[in-house]
Amino acid sequence: MKLKRIRLFILFILIINTLFSAAQEKQYDRDTYLAEVGITGGGSYYIGDANKQLFYNMQPSYGILLRYVLNNRIALRAELNSTAIKGDFLYSNPTYKLNNSVYSGDVNAEYNFFDLENNQLNRFSKIFSPYIFAGLGMMNYSYNHQNQYKPHFSFGVGMKLLLTDRLNLNLQWSNKLLLSDQLEGIPSLNNPGNLNGSNILNNDLLSTITVAVTYSFWTKKCNCMNSSAKY
Repeated sequence: MKLKRIRLFILFILIINTLFSAAQEKQYDRDTYLAEVGITGGGSYYIGDANKQLFYNMQPSYGILLRYVLNNRIALRAELNSTAIKGDFLYSNPTYKLNNSVYSGDVNAEYNFFDLENNQLNRFSKIFSPYIFAGLGMMNYSYNHQNQYKPHFSFGVGMKLLLTDRLNLNLQWSNKLLLSDQLEGIPSLNNPGNLNGSNILNNDLLSTITVAVTYSFWTKKCNCMNSSAKY
């Protein structure tokens, strides 16, 4: 009778161990995703000859983005945005009211400060992370009633949050330094009195504050039990 109890106890332990192992595998053998696609929305403002104040004359901004995830820290992002610049040109009489549509596209490299993943085996991983980014792009706008395409440098900061396994939330402040001083769109309002000269630091700056929701896709199966997790 005693031997039978010992066998039942061993069998019980084996069953519990099997169920625990299966649960662990289910929990940590997660799918990882190589890419995200999403939409952005927010507001933008411009700094130039017709506007000198931060966050003044905010205009609606919207766009789409595509992100390729290299690893938990580094990603590449391509983004298209549409907005407008608005300002009051106070150096002339009468005062001009500016409203010039602007379209931009850029490619940026992102760096997350934390390992962005939902993995309890990695004690450095988090479901949120601040990040910085920088890159290059092109901007399209009207100047003297003609379409212009000019390059720009883009840079900024943001915050990512993993809402679910596939849905992500992004909050971002982006700055695009145009390699031109023409966002006003009207030559007579650009560089009044020719005071700028060749000062490249006087180039126009377009800033946007946006919220984005992205959807993860392009599955890459990951067996985290065999990954290089940090303990």
